[in-house]
Amino acid sequence: MNSNLFHNILNVVIALLAAFTAFLIATGCTTLPTGGLECSASWIAPEWTALAVTGLGVLKTVINIARDGFGGLFKPQPPVEK
Repeated sequence: MNSNLFHNILNVVIALLAAFTAFLIATGCTTLPTGGLECSASWIAPEWTALAVTGLGVLKTVINIARDGFGGLFKPQPPVEK
């Protein structure tokens, strides 16, 4: 598996976790005035989703740095070869 494929898999997983957060709200979690979620009525804590999204985002950044170097975070991407 190359780094681009893994990077895109992480994109999909992050999107799924965002959808799962919406699912938490639909299953009984409520938004507090502070922006947090109160999930005593739900069967899973939102902290797990938040930790997973954070970890995957950090992993994506580490992969980018390993693949292209720190400067690669700022340079334009080359065109896709067909």
